[in-house]
Amino acid sequence: MITKNVRTAIRGEGFRNLKRRYFLNILITFIVGIVLNGGYQFVSRSQSDINNDINNDINNDINSTLNSQINETAAMVDEVTTVNALSGLSGKDGSSSNSEIVKELLMNIFDIQSVPDPDSISTTSADYYGGVVSVFVNEITGSQSFIFGIINGVNQLVFNGKIANSIIIWVFSLISIFIFIFAKNIIVVGNNRYFLEQRRYHDTGPGELLFPYKNKRTLHLARVMFMKYIFQLLWDLTIVGGFIKHYEYKLIPYILAENPSTPRKDAFEISKQLMMGEKWKVFVLDCSLLPWIILKYVTFNLSGIFFSDAYFECVGAELYMRLRTEKKDSLGLDLRKWLNDDMLAIDHVEETEHPSGEEHLDIPQLNFKKVKYDYMKSYSFLSLIELFFTYSLVGYIWEVFYYIASTGMLVNRGTMHGPWLPIYGAGGLLIILLLKPLRKNPGLLFAGAVLVCGSVEYFTAWALETFLHKKWWDYTGYFLNLHGRICFEGLLVFGMAGLAFTYLFSPMLDNIYLKMPDNKRKVLCTILIILFLIDLVFSIISPNTGAGITM
Repeated sequence: MITKNVRTAIRGEGFRNLKRRYFLNILITFIVGIVLNGGYQFVSRSQSDINNDINNDINNDINSTLNSQINETAAMVDEVTTVNALSGLSGKDGSSSNSEIVKELLMNIFDIQSVPDPDSISTTSADYYGGVVSVFVNEITGSQSFIFGIINGVNQLVFNGKIANSIIIWVFSLISIFIFIFAKNIIVVGNNRYFLEQRRYHDTGPGELLFPYKNKRTLHLARVMFMKYIFQLLWDLTIVGGFIKHYEYKLIPYILAENPSTPRKDAFEISKQLMMGEKWKVFVLDCSLLPWIILKYVTFNLSGIFFSDAYFECVGAELYMRLRTEKKDSLGLDLRKWLNDDMLAIDHVEETEHPSGEEHLDIPQLNFKKVKYDYMKSYSFLSLIELFFTYSLVGYIWEVFYYIASTGMLVNRGTMHGPWLPIYGAGGLLIILLLKPLRKNPGLLFAGAVLVCGSVEYFTAWALETFLHKKWWDYTGYFLNLHGRICFEGLLVFGMAGLAFTYLFSPMLDNIYLKMPDNKRKVLCTILIILFLIDLVFSIISPNTGAGITM
């Protein structure tokens, strides 16, 4: 039973465990915090302050009676978010609130007019305002809620007509779902495993964070942790039930950390029985840690980084082992058999590592040997010309389509007047010609494509700005941009496109080209080159400029 003396003992033991491996414990907690929160920033304003600023801007323009009803619904969603915060699922400062997304959706459903575009609402912590990755960073990762990301995508698509924004949010919502299920949820288990081992084994290393990916139990752990999240989310809608279930489910990640093979129903039942009669006492234990949480805000999270975050993890591990030791024998044999790592429960500290046994990483690997096209092939001169114009045309179509989706306007994009964007063709050819030695190593090819295409885009932008005194693209405001000429998401696309060009599209297209007689190919290439040169000369004299093209 968790009495006052036991709570004191748990906190004391947690402190000793933290102090024994202080620097590594701090580092582990910091890394896990970055993974779970999508990044790190100092806490200078509370999320509620930011939400209130946004709500005040919106409330000036909406019907007061209906707004009151909407605010009640939004407040209920914020209660859910608050409960999720206790489970480590809350967002970081500067992100759009879940209540804001639901509020905007409801205002559209009830046809309330004069609602400002969420993209136009500024907050002191809105660092990025352009591009796909900025949407992901500011909205999806920031809110830590892929569910509300999907709701926002539906809202943008159905009510606001922002097809491009909707596609962006939906794509990164799907990415967020994958990261949430197979990275964030899983790393929680790995983090718990590390702190369970380090309390008794001095040489426990950071590699235990990957414990869930070992012994080929990743999919099982992902399913169990995802079901825990879904059940908790549903119970959160009842507010009181969410509070109770938060503590009933509290030990599930520790049970999985001890034995990753524990079935879902058994993991839930073991946690329930271990916490039976202890929920209020554990809540009191959590409340006793409240001063450290307050100190985190007072010190701009510095006390959390250098002490309390890791201290909380040590206390949590100690709490689990105390309850496990006291109640394991009272469990039925069908449940007790899963708590079989008694090496975690020894009563002394070993100057060794935990004897974990043989481990096998369960991380899927890309196998490009299964690609049916001959990606190592050499391309003829005619094929290179055809690939150049194909990629230039595809780039042009993509740019025009994206601008239509974003603004509803049909614009002839690019520096030239014809239906081609040579920067795409040049990038494709450079990948094919310069990076052939890297084709057997997808990782190096990806990096090479990023370097080559990033350089082409940067120096092309520099040349256009220097000699023609205009900008055809500007990434200012995008996440990790360099002088507005290149940005992180563009480089990421270049890397992925380089893989696609090399292993799939170029060999596939070349097979199609080779089916055409050589004489017809020569005629076609000659005509394309002549038209391109005429357009190039004309574009140098009179560049393609105007609204939607230059800025």
